[in-house]
Amino acid sequence: MWVIINFIQALLILIWTIIAASTGFIIYIITWSKKAPMVVSHFWGPLLLWTSGVRLRVTGKENIDKTNYYIYVSNHESLMDIPAIFTALPVNVFFVAKKELQKVPFLGWFMIMVGMIFIDRGNKEKAYESMRKAGQLIKNGRNVISFPEGTRNTDGKMKMFKRGSFIMAKAGNVSIVPIAIKGAREVLPSEKNKLRPGLIKLKIGKPISGDQFSKDEVDLFANYVRDQVLEMRNSL
Repeated sequence: MWVIINFIQALLILIWTIIAASTGFIIYIITWSKKAPMVVSHFWGPLLLWTSGVRLRVTGKENIDKTNYYIYVSNHESLMDIPAIFTALPVNVFFVAKKELQKVPFLGWFMIMVGMIFIDRGNKEKAYESMRKAGQLIKNGRNVISFPEGTRNTDGKMKMFKRGSFIMAKAGNVSIVPIAIKGAREVLPSEKNKLRPGLIKLKIGKPISGDQFSKDEVDLFANYVRDQVLEMRNSL
């Protein structure tokens, strides 16, 4: 029974992703702006969650100042984190994502079109260049989100946060907004790729400035933010 349900869900998700990406392309052609097509993400995320039978509970939206730009960092439980974040945040966000997502039909093409940043995790030099580009996005007035664990955790235990996002925050004098996600792994386990109905809880923390850490204390900065995310996740 679940095989049939998951097939129908996958088909609906594919159709909606094609429609959303195609709409984004049309908006881009009309406006010639990479920001304008992002409006479709605010529709794509909720409908994808609804199609998947997923409910989303969000707390902490009051911590976001829409007049400022931030680097949002989140723990990474499953691919459902992406539509959950798009749905939860009241601002446009540009992802720092692994380069493999470029190959995902329509979704990857849309991400390339609007200027999302892709990281080659196997090449440190290219990864650094990707972070530099992300820093430039922020300076140009865009919010950026990354998953500093680097990949989805398969056992439910949060991995250590990599330094890139925090080097970028220090260099650009930009605050970090921590996000904690819980329940996405149960909805879509990375090792099974089988959708199940469920509840995803997402909590947005208060902005964290890196001013309290020196340039040589990036690891302390990363660990501090990780502790905040872990604490928030445990409270969900």
